[in-house]
Amino acid sequence: TQFRAYLSFSATPCYHRQGLQVLMASQTQESEAPAAEAGGTGQSDSATPATQSTPSASSSQPRNDYAAFREMLKHPSALPLTARLQDFVRRFPEGLSREKAADRIHKFLSSTQDWMLSEVVVFAADADEEGQLNAQEGLEKFLLSRMHARIFGIEQSDHAEDETLKQRIDSLSWVTLNHLGIPPVDTSLLDLAVEQLQQIDKFKAPRDKLVCILNSCRVINDVLKRAIDDSGSSGRPLSADDFLPLMIFSLILANPPRLHSNTEFVAAFRHPSRLVAEDAYFLTALQSAAAFVKDASPKALEVSEEDFKHLCETSLAEKGYSPDGSKPAQGDEPRPAATAAAKGLELQPEQRTALAARVADLPMRFEGVQSVRHLKVGDMATLLEEYREMAKLLREVQQDALPEKS
Repeated sequence: TQFRAYLSFSATPCYHRQGLQVLMASQTQESEAPAAEAGGTGQSDSATPATQSTPSASSSQPRNDYAAFREMLKHPSALPLTARLQDFVRRFPEGLSREKAADRIHKFLSSTQDWMLSEVVVFAADADEEGQLNAQEGLEKFLLSRMHARIFGIEQSDHAEDETLKQRIDSLSWVTLNHLGIPPVDTSLLDLAVEQLQQIDKFKAPRDKLVCILNSCRVINDVLKRAIDDSGSSGRPLSADDFLPLMIFSLILANPPRLHSNTEFVAAFRHPSRLVAEDAYFLTALQSAAAFVKDASPKALEVSEEDFKHLCETSLAEKGYSPDGSKPAQGDEPRPAATAAAKGLELQPEQRTALAARVADLPMRFEGVQSVRHLKVGDMATLLEEYREMAKLLREVQQDALPEKS
């Protein structure tokens, strides 16, 4: 019962029998996630994590639905919608708290999706229930992917929280199933759950991050179900006391990049009308697991205070931290970022804000152009000027020459 206090929902996790099998099968297919390392360098609004099921989509639908949404945006009747989105991004104020930024975005999405489905011909024509939901999902992903750099980790404390939680999880790498009171399970089956947690940071849109969380939780549920069946207790319903300890163990194994910022981003910027039921439950489960790890004590893990301190210090030393645990030891510092994308991850919050503002000021008149055949001779001067400005921004990032204020 020690774990129940960390999980505020009273509902029992919904068991998905196909969760593990489908995810295992997906490993043999081409991955839809970017190939870059975790940490954001491979983030793409067009990438979508493979998922067994969502409230409205099967495993093959999310990518196809978003591709269809992008195609519909090219329709002449969608030009006012594109202009409306660009104007919102350009005029979005800096310096908002996460709560105020989310409130502004949710209000805009709510009003825009209603207008889009009733007034934009290409979307109104496909306005059955499924078409409406796909359009709403596409709209959220399209907007949030473009605003990601400006609203992810928006609070000044987010970076420090991420680093503190990462170090805390690193210090607990010695924790075993026994420490969490988990009966014997085949931990190799958790590899998929761990992998999904590590994928969260590779995506920009709240829904895509959430799909990674759901996939991980479904695998954990499936592993628990198998363990219960093997123990001779087949048919017993799962509870928070079954699920959360294994969620905690998986989280320690995964130590996902920027965990605090990612969970806060999903919780804040996923539209409230769609962050319900199973989605809300499993997001809360991940947040609860993180809270347990952050507060983990010798008593909770059933070890003495002396052993707890020794084990944590040993784990940190093995991972290259200095004796005081404040930073990686000298000589184990990460290599300098080699690309502009990697450099971008190292920018200070003020620099990221300035960069996002300058990018938002770019007209991006040709963003939707898919072929040179759609360009006119008169477009070339404008296209070249936009290219020059973007190249200048990339150079400033690459050379650490980006000012903190634009």
